[in-house]
Amino acid sequence: MGTGPAGAGGSAHTETRITAEASIRSPFRGDFRVELLVAPGDVVAQGQPVLRATKAHAFTITAPMPAKVASIDMDRGQRLKSMLFYHEPGAGRHVFDVPDAMDGPVIWRLLANTGLWRAFRQRPGASPAFGDIRPAAILVMAHDTRPGAGRPLDWVRSRGAEIEAGLEALTRLTDGPVLMVRPRGAEVDQRHATGRVTLIDAPDVHPLGLAGPHVLRHAPASFDRPVWDIHIEAVADIGALIRTGMIPATKTVALTGPGMRTPLLQRVQAGADVRELLLGKVVPGNHLVLGGSAIDGAPARWVRWGSHQVTVLMAPPPEKPPHWLRAALSRTARPLPVIPTAGLDRALGGVVPVMPLIRAISAGDTETATALGALSLVEEDLALVDYLTGAEPRIARQLRALIDRAAVEEGVA
Repeated sequence: MGTGPAGAGGSAHTETRITAEASIRSPFRGDFRVELLVAPGDVVAQGQPVLRATKAHAFTITAPMPAKVASIDMDRGQRLKSMLFYHEPGAGRHVFDVPDAMDGPVIWRLLANTGLWRAFRQRPGASPAFGDIRPAAILVMAHDTRPGAGRPLDWVRSRGAEIEAGLEALTRLTDGPVLMVRPRGAEVDQRHATGRVTLIDAPDVHPLGLAGPHVLRHAPASFDRPVWDIHIEAVADIGALIRTGMIPATKTVALTGPGMRTPLLQRVQAGADVRELLLGKVVPGNHLVLGGSAIDGAPARWVRWGSHQVTVLMAPPPEKPPHWLRAALSRTARPLPVIPTAGLDRALGGVVPVMPLIRAISAGDTETATALGALSLVEEDLALVDYLTGAEPRIARQLRALIDRAAVEEGVA
């Protein structure tokens, strides 16, 4: 499986669209308690800090656009659910002070203060990098092989100086390697960081445009040696922040799928309103809108942080309710078996034997699964396995449960 028409050779039409509403959500799957820096009705500049973590005040979340704060939804424990913004074009952009001396701790503090710490995803666990832990390695993804995904290097082709500055910053965040995964033979301007950046050529075959197989092969993750991955566009954003003191106002999203009149790329603000983005761009009928690809996506109302794809599928007609006896039998049925196939053998890029890993995850065998590399994987890395097998319960969900259990056993949960 390779990239779809939205990214083919950069030929798809690209436009900038700032939606009238935008929303931000918690960057954590679990407990993320925050302190509010603004209130409903306040007008904020794009990039202005609006929330900060209760346990680590340096870590903030910033406004996705110049806006009025419309509403804030939090539970009684001060856990963030969502914050809604209305576009206010005249509210401007927030400018941060960028220190002249930029060693690793200073860079990380700058990224924490500006909200760009969320650009890094930490393995094990797929959690945002949060705190003072230095990674054993950083993987830069300049490739994406999910069906319908765009070609990230096309999006950043004009941002060479920003990529250089961003890569240089990454080399100061880790004493380990910085690995960049790119399409085979593609050119990336990384001259100033070349001594610390290793290029990994990957074919246009899914899942080799995902970080997981490359983390497994080149820098296996563990709880005492976490590994971060980051998208190439976010690296350019870090470089832009260092050069200008401002967070870029937009990110690139591929709008794809059979429900689109024409696949296209759009530059949008983080948290953009998906319904507005798709207005007038979908074919008639009922649709299922996913954040992500048809393989790994989930129903989406807003463009979530870290997502670079929205897939529009044609929704199937509603099925008639099954007979009560058939429904009862299906509820009590055993888990669906996984049948080995040639396709399944390649579902993790040939990096690890898939069937033994699946068996270990399904059995809750933490020791064997860890030995086979489960701590280097996140749910999206096993989405193709689930797509090919139709396994129930989903292997990706079982992976999440296994990693959570391993974290408790290691005392890091």
